[in-house]
Amino acid sequence: MEKKLYLNSFYSACISLFTPAFIWGNTVSHFPWIIEKMNFANTTIGFFLMFFSVIQLISSQLAGRVMVPKFGSRNTLLIGVLFFSLSPITFGLSNNIYFFLLSGLPTGIGFGFIFTTTTAVTKVAEEKTNKILQTLLSAFMTLGFLFGGLTSGLYRYLELNSHYLFVFLVLLGIFASLFVFKLGLQKRYEKIEPIEKIKIPESNILIFSFYLFIFWATVMALVDWAPLWFERELLTTSLIASLTIVCWAAGETIGKFLGAKMIYLSSEKLVGGYLPLIGSIIYLLIIFYGNIYLILIGLLLLGFASANFFPIAIRVALRNTTDNLNTAAANLSTFGFLGLLVGPALLGFTSELFSITRNTQVISIMWIFLFLFFLNKLKNSK
Repeated sequence: MEKKLYLNSFYSACISLFTPAFIWGNTVSHFPWIIEKMNFANTTIGFFLMFFSVIQLISSQLAGRVMVPKFGSRNTLLIGVLFFSLSPITFGLSNNIYFFLLSGLPTGIGFGFIFTTTTAVTKVAEEKTNKILQTLLSAFMTLGFLFGGLTSGLYRYLELNSHYLFVFLVLLGIFASLFVFKLGLQKRYEKIEPIEKIKIPESNILIFSFYLFIFWATVMALVDWAPLWFERELLTTSLIASLTIVCWAAGETIGKFLGAKMIYLSSEKLVGGYLPLIGSIIYLLIIFYGNIYLILIGLLLLGFASANFFPIAIRVALRNTTDNLNTAAANLSTFGFLGLLVGPALLGFTSELFSITRNTQVISIMWIFLFLFFLNKLKNSK
């Protein structure tokens, strides 16, 4: 009975991540449509991602330190999903830059609440069930992003009114929140530690947070800007531009669903270190070659190869910390996702100077060094 309760809480966490990822996949694929509708520069996307990141950072700390200890994980996830469900209204109905930037509020609050809480919930579920679940949780986020990209690509290909799609996304978020509440773990079953004072995280959390910071600063710049890169600089159709999201998410989804099995058969070092290192080297060679269709295949391969870096980094970090679980999860989210504040926003400015293509090449080189340093850290972790 207890095992079923914690598995249900894990399913609730999966739904909580899948839903906003699906909404976000649709939204990112619609960035060219939104930009064309309002005729603003690439830097506006950078400003939006910066604003979203600030709100998300504050919300992550609030969730881990206040919301979960006071209201429980189920209610925190419910509030997060409902907040994120408001974002399609501001995205879809945007008719000026300021209203578009306002979308950062519901997306930042929602994702901050959701990610921190689902990370902690899954860690507890792993302990109670003796299963590897962080990779599977991350798979549902990528699956939502994949389906979102597919839906958006099909919608734009059929030239349907995108405003109706954003209305549907709002209703989907509200509907999903019912399942989150139904399956979530009630507070009386949770072993919630008291609200902790703000302090400097221990060194292990800081080191792994730095790796996550670099990863999110680069991966979100790489993926979120891919449709614009293809449509504006590589001069493809909007359908092919949407396939960048689909290829990346398809590779990541497959990799994450196979993540636990691959770890059982090999090791976290191989799956989280060597595999993404090889994938980043291959992708670097492909983008320097420059063929559009090879780049799409490269995104698929890179998505698969790097799929489990993030959940493995989370698993190892939480396994090697003595900090409060919710606080450690909040700190990993806060410092890791600080990369969202720096990476995509910085690319928004540098793309006006050096092109998205040049930025993509630099990011691919950075990934090679990231995975080399991560491999070295794994050797000294339990």
